[in-house]
Amino acid sequence: MLNFETAVVRLSRDQGEGPVDDEWLEEVAVQAVGVVVHDYLDAPGRTFKIVLRSLVGYPVHLDRVIATFSGEMQTVLEHGWQSWSTVRSARPSDIRPERSDAPRWFRGEMLADRDSAGALVTVDTFCLTDTYVLGALTAATCLLTFAVSETAVETHYLLDDVILEPGMEFELDTLWYREGPAGPNYSTYAERAGLASNARVDRGAPTGWCSWYHYFTNVTSEHIEENGKIAATHGLGLVQIDDGWQAEIGDWSSTSPRFGTPIGDLATSIVADGGVAGLWSAPFLAIEGGKLATEHPDWLVLNDRGLPATALFHETWGGKVFALDTTRDDVLAHLLETYRHLSEQGFEYHKVDFLFAAGIPGVRSGDGLFTRAMALQRGLQAIREGIGDDAYLLGCGGPLLSVVGIVDAMRVSEDVAPFYEPKIFFPGFPEGTVATKNAIQQSVLRAPLHRRWFLNDPDCLLLRPSDTELSPAERRVLATSILGTGAYLVASDDLSLYGSDEWETFNQLMDLQSAADSTLNLANPFALSPKVIGETYTLEINWNLPSAKLVDAKGSTVFE
Repeated sequence: MLNFETAVVRLSRDQGEGPVDDEWLEEVAVQAVGVVVHDYLDAPGRTFKIVLRSLVGYPVHLDRVIATFSGEMQTVLEHGWQSWSTVRSARPSDIRPERSDAPRWFRGEMLADRDSAGALVTVDTFCLTDTYVLGALTAATCLLTFAVSETAVETHYLLDDVILEPGMEFELDTLWYREGPAGPNYSTYAERAGLASNARVDRGAPTGWCSWYHYFTNVTSEHIEENGKIAATHGLGLVQIDDGWQAEIGDWSSTSPRFGTPIGDLATSIVADGGVAGLWSAPFLAIEGGKLATEHPDWLVLNDRGLPATALFHETWGGKVFALDTTRDDVLAHLLETYRHLSEQGFEYHKVDFLFAAGIPGVRSGDGLFTRAMALQRGLQAIREGIGDDAYLLGCGGPLLSVVGIVDAMRVSEDVAPFYEPKIFFPGFPEGTVATKNAIQQSVLRAPLHRRWFLNDPDCLLLRPSDTELSPAERRVLATSILGTGAYLVASDDLSLYGSDEWETFNQLMDLQSAADSTLNLANPFALSPKVIGETYTLEINWNLPSAKLVDAKGSTVFE
């Protein structure tokens, strides 16, 4: 049984009063902010709603609210705040202190509260344990992270120095709690949060092709044209142009001369062949020294030294990458017009990547008015408005609950790769790097989100028999796991390498797609060999062997 204990307000050290100490802040917080906790039955669980009330005649800057619950557990599903953050079964003692040595930008990429890395086990958005689940139903007001121990869990509402004005109330996102087995709790929580967040789950899962995992940033328009024709011949409707087409990161208005044919002309050609034109972009990023960062330095999120904050370091792109400040109306106007223009060129399918950048810690124009969660949703809403409600929006690298109700589909895993085991990673983060094994594991452990929050994208299918380190068995496990975790079927190979065996496999996947694309449940998220249970089929998988098969209700194998 989980019991509410306390809710403590922590104020920002910047209160407009010069340097302050922690003791003074604690005293002011008690005097300045009233905390009202509503705890009521919400079958089959309970909800907790916290409302902050100003008690003084001056504004106060809120750092966070820490709500403590007591309750015993032994195992927790550790997961970070966005698509390719670590997902694993862990004990509260498995802290991995070496994580604190990772670069600050990378810790911020993995966790909503980057300073917690290596200090304690934290999970973002919802806390699923072997005895209870406690999670946010919406992400409208702030990001949430949970610090866990065997006897208690602290819920940290990250308020990012938002200002509580005199006479003002601030209602935090509602928490939902249920005790019992982890599998049913996971599915029920996901359903409740999806409904509360107005999830978009009425679109179909695509079948198609993406340029990334064969051509990477060396892709050219010729590659797109050649593969697009093969895709059309075999009934793969979507043709998605991935990273490498753009003039630079941050400039989505022009095509790189190296790429060749302008993307608008390619979109016209794809549609003329009966396909759906798709495009990759990273809307909230700007490369250091690039056109956008140089012409609009005021559009960038800053660090505490007044310099552009590093959202990530990407060697392939040329180094430091900055983030756009989506609390600014002119940035929102830029995003809306950019995506309206891309849609007008014929792109009906948009993959928007590295979305977490809009929510990194930093100094923004709208500080005091908006939390990081609000900034992120403002940016996403501008993109949705630009492409229109009918366009297909696939998110990637975004805080998962924050995108619910805006995207149609969401990447729920690390990148697949033409190799199985992780090769290079920061200490303590082997699950947080590109590897097919990581993509499979994360897709399985997030399976209950499929068609409850969005359509799950477990990343691309790699079947090519050459130019790969994946063995035939590993390729087959990847194909089976994709089918069993939502059946989002997008191949990312040079299709000219496919022979009869590869096309036979893809045709089998397409034949099974409709029945496999259903709401999904995990029998036991903490099992060594978890089962993903759909309405028609069950995925039985062991990613360590690796082995996988899809079985029907009678236990007969339909694909392996």
